[in-house]
Amino acid sequence: MVAGRDCDVVLTGGRVIDPETGFDEIADVGIRDGSIVSIGNDAPNSREIVDVSGLVVAPGFIDLHSHAQNLPGHRLQALDGVTSTLELEAGAMPVADYYEAAAAEGRPLNFGYSAGWVHARMSVLDDVPAADPLNDPTDRLGMSTFEKCQDGPRWRDAADDSEVDRILTLVREQIEAGAIGVGVLAGYAPGFTQSELDGLAQLAAEFRQPLFVHSRSMADVDHGGAFDAVRELIDVAERFDAPIHLCHMNSTSGQRIGSVVEEMREAQARGVAITTEAYPYGAGSTVIGASFLDPQQLAANNMSPQSIIYLATGERVASAERLDEIRAVDPGGICILESFDLTDAHQKDLLFEALTYPDAAMASDAIAVTSNGDEEHRKAAEEAIAGDVWPLPNGLIAHPRSSGCFATVFSWLVRDAQVLTLTEAIRRCTLIPANILAEAAPGMRRKGRLQVGADADICVFDPETIAPGGDYQHLHPSAGVEYLYVAGRSVVAERRLLPESLPGRPVYGGEAEK
Repeated sequence: MVAGRDCDVVLTGGRVIDPETGFDEIADVGIRDGSIVSIGNDAPNSREIVDVSGLVVAPGFIDLHSHAQNLPGHRLQALDGVTSTLELEAGAMPVADYYEAAAAEGRPLNFGYSAGWVHARMSVLDDVPAADPLNDPTDRLGMSTFEKCQDGPRWRDAADDSEVDRILTLVREQIEAGAIGVGVLAGYAPGFTQSELDGLAQLAAEFRQPLFVHSRSMADVDHGGAFDAVRELIDVAERFDAPIHLCHMNSTSGQRIGSVVEEMREAQARGVAITTEAYPYGAGSTVIGASFLDPQQLAANNMSPQSIIYLATGERVASAERLDEIRAVDPGGICILESFDLTDAHQKDLLFEALTYPDAAMASDAIAVTSNGDEEHRKAAEEAIAGDVWPLPNGLIAHPRSSGCFATVFSWLVRDAQVLTLTEAIRRCTLIPANILAEAAPGMRRKGRLQVGADADICVFDPETIAPGGDYQHLHPSAGVEYLYVAGRSVVAERRLLPESLPGRPVYGGEAEK
């Protein structure tokens, strides 16, 4: 035990697991001034002692990939064990305004943003004005600008040299303003040129800030498909010595997961700076106007219109004609995509191959809650987004990963399927994402571990009962997270969210905190 002066809180009697040192013992954890100050068996004096006997005390989970950057999104993730939730795949622009708006409103969890490459493309190619999250609450949804501007005529296509320069200038400005890397939604704007990708890689190498990439294609074809899209990223990472993070290997690799895994292993073995993540679901979610959901492309992606559920109405899309109609009327509408049939042993094994890839992080790809379309529920959604309502009202919907990704890791992958041990699952939810960001965002070096001197971002959960609470039709919080501390302050106590608790702090890219 390393003792100090009196603590603010002592967690006593729990199974304390630190994924970095391998410490795994029944011990007491002392917290003071937002940091861990003691770990051992002789609890120091404390104004509050919390008995956590029979529970696991772990670092708080770190989500690299959450689009649910508002109060209801954070609150759902708090009950899923998350203490830091970051919008890195899509990003934001202007980044400084998003940080300021989140800090002004308050957040229960730590938060951060990458530079939004697609937002820069929309600005340059379609004259989309910069979002104003300070004055427009709807823009606090993280991807709302992206959703609202799906029908822009040019942003998906190739830019000329002068436009590429302007796009890269906007991205550079966001990095200099504190963005954590660059969010590159390549699969949504697949017409970009090699020179534009090279320019992004040069920025990544210059600033040592990763590109967080949704790869260009998810198609199950021999040329120009999912495998070639990953090879494209490996090539640019190798040529420019640029750090690149492949988002959700499971959903963008699909039936080519085996080939992608082999290619990634070989690249990492020769020193290429490429990392990855996955989420534990057989279905994904996105805007229905996405390029890869064009009815003409679905077959190449091993999908049909019937693979898509449009959340605004709850309907399974019946035909290509109906899909075209929805895409024309509501291109930013959220839908569910069925990618893997988990009743099929081979399909399940493909998903497990991504979820057990060595040193892959768990990341949710959470989406913001929305309504099922009727006026009553739309109003309820607006009130919930404004942070005025908890518990959330009935009638709100989202992909279940938005509320239960990490609980699913422990209930399905650890308890039921037994493809991960408890300690390995904790490592993938904490230390691995922290290490992926260690160079880009030095503040993450104090997170993802349970050690004296680390940030007191702590999740206390019951490994026997932790479980997701929702499904694809109903949104409910996870169960089994007993206590959650962010910067040493309680956000969840005795399984109950404390909605007034907003201790979340910004996480910035670069050496200096803003």
